[in-house]
Amino acid sequence: MMGEAKNLFRKGAEVEVSFDEEGFRGSWYTATVIRTVSKSNKIFVEFNTLMADDRGTKPLREFVNLILVRPIPPREPNPIFQLSQEVDAFHNDGWWEGVVTAVLENSRYSVFFRSSREELQFLNSDLRLHREWVGGDTWNPPLQQG
Repeated sequence: MMGEAKNLFRKGAEVEVSFDEEGFRGSWYTATVIRTVSKSNKIFVEFNTLMADDRGTKPLREFVNLILVRPIPPREPNPIFQLSQEVDAFHNDGWWEGVVTAVLENSRYSVFFRSSREELQFLNSDLRLHREWVGGDTWNPPLQQG
């Protein structure tokens, strides 16, 4: 993993970072790698949507453990989601894991979030198929070819 991580998470790479903290579990935030893998298995990143100050003028920068970092997942160009399908929804500055509970009109969907126990509506453009990173360029489920 160390050699692979050095290649995937080199300076300037776009990544997603998760937090193992109450209120953040099940969410991923986009960031750019500022400094590469250290001996402590951490990288230094700058978040794209999380801010270091309340005024929102300075992006949050911090060291994150590699175990909480993954590449940006692939996306289908024009996805259509099904009832009960696992998705990620862009909400509160990050991608949150949820489940489609209703297919609505005008490319809208209701999504339930287990982590917060809330159900919200989203446009198709704010959803993506939920994927788990296996390693390298392998994702589960894989990107549909076609």
